[in-house]
Amino acid sequence: LKVAFVAFGIVLILLGCSLVFLAALVGDNENANFFLYDSKRNVNVSLEELDFARVNKKMTYVMTKLAGSASEVWTGNVFEEDNEVFGGETTFVPLVAYKILYDLGDRANESIWNLYLEADPAIIDSIVAALELNGDDDLGKAFKFLYENAAGSYERTEKFLADNKKYIQNKMVKYVKTNIEKF
Repeated sequence: LKVAFVAFGIVLILLGCSLVFLAALVGDNENANFFLYDSKRNVNVSLEELDFARVNKKMTYVMTKLAGSASEVWTGNVFEEDNEVFGGETTFVPLVAYKILYDLGDRANESIWNLYLEADPAIIDSIVAALELNGDDDLGKAFKFLYENAAGSYERTEKFLADNKKYIQNKMVKYVKTNIEKF
């Protein structure tokens, strides 16, 4: 438990650094927002225009900075590694967890599913803790239960994520809209 708190502290520090990095990404426009900024029009779109496709695209970019490939999500804990995309803020942590679950459920790649089955329990615990930051205890507990009771088979988790795909999408968009001023 002590190790988990230390690891979580490291995540918080790394998340702060990520915010600085992401702010630099949107350029000189001091009013640019990471999720709302439209680089083609060089303006922020309205909050009403923010949809899952935009959030997912931006989070795909964040995930490529956190983990170079989908397999790295399951072989190294993106929440604990010395990754400059994260920093001292927790703003992106729940979004990363939702994105991990969304991407896992959206993949038909058996090798990724096998990496999930073989993942260190600390990775699963980090995902659960990240979801809890957004008050999503039930999703985290269900995901952890499925992982712990997988018995070498990912089909139940795959079905669970497929059944909850729209829920995860909605949670991602709602989280961004609720916290838009932090991005």
